[in-house]
Amino acid sequence: MRESVPVYDQPKFANPRRGLLTAVYAVLSGLLLVLLAVTAAAGLPGPTTAILASSQTLLLMALMLQLYLAHGYVKLTPQGIVVREIRLRTLPWRDVAAIRTRRLRANTVVEVVMADGRRRNLVAPVMLREKDAPRFSAEAAHIQHWWAYWRGRGPG
Repeated sequence: MRESVPVYDQPKFANPRRGLLTAVYAVLSGLLLVLLAVTAAAGLPGPTTAILASSQTLLLMALMLQLYLAHGYVKLTPQGIVVREIRLRTLPWRDVAAIRTRRLRANTVVEVVMADGRRRNLVAPVMLREKDAPRFSAEAAHIQHWWAYWRGRGPG
């Protein structure tokens, strides 16, 4: 007999770096704007063009990083794993072959292996430090439990 998973309880996991990344993005944006203002005020035509182009690229990269990590989340639904990074996408339970944890650089992440062999690292939960291990393990187990319950079953 399967343990029931309440449909109304749809857990949502957010990246623990949310506040830090937002602060880093704000500081980078402020520094780039000051740099732009100083170079424009100095009226240096050659260097100003190069600095403007490189600073716009850096600002765009900082924005993409902030969108990817700071606002990303994972939500479990009866249909599958809803992942929000830059865009929203659903990984249907029936297409998920395995869910496991994986060491990635200095962090540990939850990896989803799709039936066609593709692999996806979820933006959350993430274990940044060893003291986060109990929380991370519980959240990863929660995702695995939902997968075990819903795979092949479908909502309803």
